[in-house]
Amino acid sequence: MFKMIKVIIFSFCLLLTTLASGKSNDYYQQTLTHILIECNSKCQKQTIEQEIKYLLYEIFERVLEKIRSELLEEKRKRGKFI
Repeated sequence: MFKMIKVIIFSFCLLLTTLASGKSNDYYQQTLTHILIECNSKCQKQTIEQEIKYLLYEIFERVLEKIRSELLEEKRKRGKFI
């Protein structure tokens, strides 16, 4: 049961990260295979945490870039752009 939850969480991360960044599907297939076959529970936890941290970093970076571009556009519309 716990292994199934790990697979679901990692699959969710896989989906979001591949959409949000330039990592290839091959990377995630290899990582998932590594987690399920070669890793012990400590290694699995560490790998999943690392991928989640990377995913969150990428998402925050893209959100901040979107906010930045919208603020610049708003300044341009108001004529206050320097």
